[in-house]
Amino acid sequence: MRFWRYMHGPRTTWLCGIIMACLAGGCSELILEPEYRFLPREQPYQYSDLDWAQVLRQHVRGGLVDYAALAGNRDPFDRYIALLSVTGPTETTQQFATREQRAAYWLNAYNALVVRAVLHWYPVGTMHDMNMPRLESDYQFRIDGRKMSLLAIEEEILKESSNDPRIYLATCRASLGTPGLPAEPFQASNLERQLAAAAAAALDNPNLLQVDHSRRTILLGQIILSRQADFVNFLRARRRGSTMYLYNVLVELASPAQRRVLQGAVGYTLREIPFDRRINDTATTKDMSVVP
Repeated sequence: MRFWRYMHGPRTTWLCGIIMACLAGGCSELILEPEYRFLPREQPYQYSDLDWAQVLRQHVRGGLVDYAALAGNRDPFDRYIALLSVTGPTETTQQFATREQRAAYWLNAYNALVVRAVLHWYPVGTMHDMNMPRLESDYQFRIDGRKMSLLAIEEEILKESSNDPRIYLATCRASLGTPGLPAEPFQASNLERQLAAAAAAALDNPNLLQVDHSRRTILLGQIILSRQADFVNFLRARRRGSTMYLYNVLVELASPAQRRVLQGAVGYTLREIPFDRRINDTATTKDMSVVP
């Protein structure tokens, strides 16, 4: 019954469009160009995250995005996307002299371009459907003077952050089963604080971490479990200890309240939370016709 509602609900049009597009041209690559008319007239171009900050302030609530409102008021967002295409560590090198500046740029770009991909299809129920292009690898965006996929951008983030795995908890991947969208742009001067806050917020998300005392189980999202070696190596380097486990990482990164819960879960089994692929839309929880 839920599948029937899903196929005959208001999102039938977008799903059919995706399937037809894939049949016609294949889903191997989808190039999403910026709206160049939004580029500033003054040159040389100067990078700024002010438009992105406005978008986050107006359209993000609790890590979810009000895509409907954003779609109706896109100018600040499109200005930022256009600016990303002509600024960056390669195009405007002098503006990105430090690793923190470069890491913040790539983090903001990743999150903004995920939103750009969603808006391309919106209204959409999920960005993680087998009939759709793969979000991480099949979309190409114009950024820093060249075409890049989200996977390539992620590699830049890792390089500039010294492989800090907290970036996985600071990047939005357009589903309820992944970390929420941070409510402020990443900035070089606050990067450590912001990464710590993003990690704590992710571990407060029940789609990413739950503790079941009755079954002596810690339930974790796929994005954490699949990268547990990266997280363990991160904590081992930070604490200079050889014996570290994913549990130690969770305790280290969690908020004070969640840390207290985890401290009562020593020795619990780790299991995966089923992935909730529904779009990270503020309206999603009101529309149960979308199948997780």
